[in-house]
Amino acid sequence: MGWGRVIKSGIVGMLIFVPMAYISFRFLNLTEGVTGGLIVNIDDAISSLTGFIDFGGFFIEFLAGMLIGVVLVFAFPIHWCIMYRPEDWLLIIAITFPWILSCVITNALFSHSPREAIHTSLSMGIGYAIISVLFYIILVVAIPLGLGSVILDGLMLGLTDLPFLLAVLTAILEGCLVGTVFGAFIGSLRYKPKGVKEKKKKVRVKVKEETTETTEMFPREEVEEEPISTSYSDYCTNCGAKLTADDLFCTNCGSKK
Repeated sequence: MGWGRVIKSGIVGMLIFVPMAYISFRFLNLTEGVTGGLIVNIDDAISSLTGFIDFGGFFIEFLAGMLIGVVLVFAFPIHWCIMYRPEDWLLIIAITFPWILSCVITNALFSHSPREAIHTSLSMGIGYAIISVLFYIILVVAIPLGLGSVILDGLMLGLTDLPFLLAVLTAILEGCLVGTVFGAFIGSLRYKPKGVKEKKKKVRVKVKEETTETTEMFPREEVEEEPISTSYSDYCTNCGAKLTADDLFCTNCGSKK
């Protein structure tokens, strides 16, 4: 797989990741898990608020759910869930689910070997890492006096005991590595080595026909029949008259030949 195809598949995987994060937010209680039960039923609250909108209410709810899901998955590393919520196995599933499913789907579409699957999965993580760094830089530049970094780092230190960039990059790296394992498995299932491909060979039997006057491959030799000689070949033992080979009795004296 060329680098252009790797980048293309990575971008597709990043797009697939977003709705997978919505599934974690909506159906796997992601918000309740990361807050330790402090915030519950936020998905139902968003549904109630958008329910009053006649046109596009579901679309707004879906966008809000995807945004919250992506932010929470990127904000909380897997090791944080294991250290601070070891008994909450549903939280670990909710954090890793978007990475696993997006890597599996993307590699099922693009990868044909474990190596291609690893490159595709890592490109997804690298892409999100670049976006996170750019977001941090833009926010720091946009807010004067360095308040942007103070706000972000203070918020993440309170949640994960890590500054913003370290927490986000760690969460992306750990989630991407988990997804890479499953993606590589899918790539191995689709792997078809070139040297092992069975080629069906058609054996053609060519029969060489020899063109002869008799149209036979092995013409028979014609044996010419020699004409029977009717010349005198014997004599009568009684009278000595000349006899032919066809004479059984002497034509002169009548005695037996």
